[in-house]
Amino acid sequence: MKQLFFPFKRFSIFLAVLFLLGAVLFPIMAKADHTVVIVIDPGHGGKNLGAQYEGLTEKEMTMITAKAMKEELEKYEGVVVYLTHEGDENMSIKDRALFAKERDADFLFCLHYNMSEQHTLFGSEVWVPAQGEYYAKGFSFAQIQMKEFTDIGLYSRGIKTRLNDRDEDYYGILRYCTQESIPCALIEHCHLDHPNDKPFYQQGEEQLKEFGRMDATAAAKYFGLKSYELDVDYSGFPVPETKVPADIVRPDKTEPDLCRMEVTKIDEETGQATVRMEALDKDSYILYYNYSLDGGNTFTMPEEWPRPDAWNQSAREHTFTIILPFDQPVTLVAGACNGYDVWAQSSPVSIEPVPDPARLREEERLAQEKALREAQKQYQEITYEDPAGQEESNGKSNWIFPALLGVIFLCMIFVSFFMARAISSLLKGNKKR
Repeated sequence: MKQLFFPFKRFSIFLAVLFLLGAVLFPIMAKADHTVVIVIDPGHGGKNLGAQYEGLTEKEMTMITAKAMKEELEKYEGVVVYLTHEGDENMSIKDRALFAKERDADFLFCLHYNMSEQHTLFGSEVWVPAQGEYYAKGFSFAQIQMKEFTDIGLYSRGIKTRLNDRDEDYYGILRYCTQESIPCALIEHCHLDHPNDKPFYQQGEEQLKEFGRMDATAAAKYFGLKSYELDVDYSGFPVPETKVPADIVRPDKTEPDLCRMEVTKIDEETGQATVRMEALDKDSYILYYNYSLDGGNTFTMPEEWPRPDAWNQSAREHTFTIILPFDQPVTLVAGACNGYDVWAQSSPVSIEPVPDPARLREEERLAQEKALREAQKQYQEITYEDPAGQEESNGKSNWIFPALLGVIFLCMIFVSFFMARAISSLLKGNKKR
């Protein structure tokens, strides 16, 4: 019995050690076996409403998008998805990061919608941590996310970092997640307060869900997931490689290196001026441009700067047209903005007043009418004076002719008288003879 007991005892110890090893290694092996843990954080909640514009509230929009993202991701194999909160609650930023830490998350995606102070900015952007491997992981994912955005026509504001005055990540969710060793990214889908972005969300809840499905696709590509239900396989997707930076990746706070423009043509009939503009930022890219007609006192709304190749590669030149006000001198100034919303201005160009063609045509019409009236007046004066002259000459001829007749008549009387006397004398002489 004793001989049998010792092998059984050794076997029991072996089983106990094996069980302990399994308990420790199973989660690691499960995770290594392509089990991905994703935490989705719907921005805002409770009293923290987020952006509000034209009846829309950001906290409601982010929840719709986050639930759609979760539902879509759960169609993939080997992934577990959590929401930091599913109700309307004001969860602290730190608690959201701790939630992801407790679930041993592979990534936290924080979802937001955007607005700008002056309601002038538009486009989508992704904010990532500014340091080390968390910057590299965040930036690699953000490139996939940005491609999804630009493919549907959204304008890219870029992938960026932002620091507070202590050289820490400005956004709390990024700061606390990196402190808890959780890779993360903050996704700003679009701006609620700009006409350029309204077509992407204003049609209702389905568009917000579509954003969530788009976010899920970007995450699936990043983690190389596949889905039998969706019939997609991203296991071989080429995730962009991002080098781990040696130092903090700081935002570009310097203005663009080049901002220059010239007026190449003016159509005096329409007032349309063709402007050729050059802009360059060596540290990032050109994001927007605008112009001023009053020497820089007021500017137009920012407009897209062309990007022929990629979201972070801006063109060197851009040609556009503007409409000049007629009959006014103009001092034209152009502005160029880099990826971090820092503006530079060109040198001013003075443009002489362009005459208003409508005014010129009206003045010409009035001058022609005046000339016509003068001509008519002169004609009328001539027309009215000529009959008067004829009457005067007719008057003269009317008394001269009777006078001539009278003289002739008198002459005939005298002639008749003398002829009568002569005849009488002749008759008398004949009688005497």
